[in-house]
Amino acid sequence: MLVMLSRKMPQGVYGLPHCPGSWFVCKEVDKLLDMGAYTDFVQNRLVQAQYWHDPLNEDQYKKHSKFIGDINQEGAVKAEYKENLMRVSNITFVKFNKDTMVVPRESEWFGFYKPGQAKELMTLQESEIWTEDKLGLKEMAKTEGRLSFLSIDADHLQVPAKFLD
Repeated sequence: MLVMLSRKMPQGVYGLPHCPGSWFVCKEVDKLLDMGAYTDFVQNRLVQAQYWHDPLNEDQYKKHSKFIGDINQEGAVKAEYKENLMRVSNITFVKFNKDTMVVPRESEWFGFYKPGQAKELMTLQESEIWTEDKLGLKEMAKTEGRLSFLSIDADHLQVPAKFLD
């Protein structure tokens, strides 16, 4: 029996969390990320860049993301990814409701910005990952208990002790 508990960001991140500078400086850093996050140099050297998902530049994301775009079947579909995930008996996705690191925090449940903008969100069930069942999540949801979503009122990966009791 294989069980998966995901506390990561399956859809990626967009935005610089905890930016130490002013609003202007942080927006300029975001622009630099937009320009360079998908270059081989950055993708091969910064693990954070491999989680970068730019909703304003979906084509570049799908074409050049070395990790999150690939594993989520956003570009070329690899049957073995879906087959391997379907071997898991149940999956629980955990969203931290007060997360200040993952932008948008809904990506912890496979939600993300609708393509072409960075304001309006879509759920997993509205995404191509679900509608085309690229990962097998839709199929898994048909069986009671195989796919579940859990939320915790805490910041990024801060699981309260009472939750573990």
